[in-house]
Amino acid sequence: MPEPKEIIVSQRFTGKNGEPLPWKIKAIKEKEHQKIKNDKMEIEQYWRKFCASCVVEPDLQDKQLLESYGCHSAEEVLKEMLTMGEYMILLKTVREQNGFEERKETIKKEIKKQ
Repeated sequence: MPEPKEIIVSQRFTGKNGEPLPWKIKAIKEKEHQKIKNDKMEIEQYWRKFCASCVVEPDLQDKQLLESYGCHSAEEVLKEMLTMGEYMILLKTVREQNGFEERKETIKKEIKKQ
């Protein structure tokens, strides 16, 4: 498994020093992915659930965090916490960590060869 990656998702979430707090993103195993994939849901729900399972920090399951946003799940809190642009930064990193972007580039190269 690749090492978790730290990224700045938003400039709005800062530490005591005023610097943006990094989010830690991990890859998940196919076994975990199958659990997400087997749930019947719309594509947006799938990606939100996938993203939520890859976020290590901040702890999206933290009771205080959930309560502060009036949410009951990690997927919900992502919708409340992030702007669309911030969510796209997160989604891109989650896709990269799990090999989706690499696969996309391989497919593009194969198409160009034809």
